[in-house]
Amino acid sequence: MSESDEIVKVGRMLSVSEMFGPTLQGEGPSQGMPAFFIRLGLCNLDCRWCDTPYTWDWTGKNGYAYSKQIELKRMSVDDVVERCKTSIAPQLIVISGGEPMLQQRSMLDLAKRLIAADHRIEIETNGTVMPEDGWEPLAHNYDVHFNVSPKLWNSGVAADDAIKIDVLRRLYDMAATFKFVVQSPECVMQVNRIVDDVGLLPQDVYLMPEGRSQQEILNALPRVFDDCIHYGYNLTPRMHVLAYGQTRGV
Repeated sequence: MSESDEIVKVGRMLSVSEMFGPTLQGEGPSQGMPAFFIRLGLCNLDCRWCDTPYTWDWTGKNGYAYSKQIELKRMSVDDVVERCKTSIAPQLIVISGGEPMLQQRSMLDLAKRLIAADHRIEIETNGTVMPEDGWEPLAHNYDVHFNVSPKLWNSGVAADDAIKIDVLRRLYDMAATFKFVVQSPECVMQVNRIVDDVGLLPQDVYLMPEGRSQQEILNALPRVFDDCIHYGYNLTPRMHVLAYGQTRGV
């Protein structure tokens, strides 16, 4: 049994990396809005430019081997909900990772509890894990929104592992939006192919410049700006990186 399978079977427990806020959502359709972040641990991919390697990189692929025992903690759904209450979380709560859909059964329970407390949920996912049926009514009621970020060739992840067209179509059926980290014209061409294969409308697509520092984002921004104009996509410049670089917990 894999590590992620064990987490799913536990039920009402979550493997949590960090929780922080109030802050601002830095990416996607809600960028700039007040938000509270729940960052879950573990990932099924290993992107070479990942800006949260502390959620999964125990071997040093990204240059430093983090300690799973230090970085992750087991928390009950009840405890996570209580932390959101005591932190006076804004209406928007973003569940990120790692890859949070590895823990989707417990996360579904968490989402329902937070919705009952009048929160709106955004889930950041790489789009490789098929959502279970329980998400559909929450998405159609606009209580949960999926921000899907498929990983392109520049991630260093093999395309067969990173791009799951059937999963992406299923998420789009639930009104997801799509964000792509782009580095070069070749990245944008791959985005265009995925857009065609999934049947995405340009207004549901966001391009993000690759970069883990302010200067890297700014260097890439003019090119991505022009690509968005040319193809009718949206631009999301990763506001948290522009403001704070690689600082955690913002």
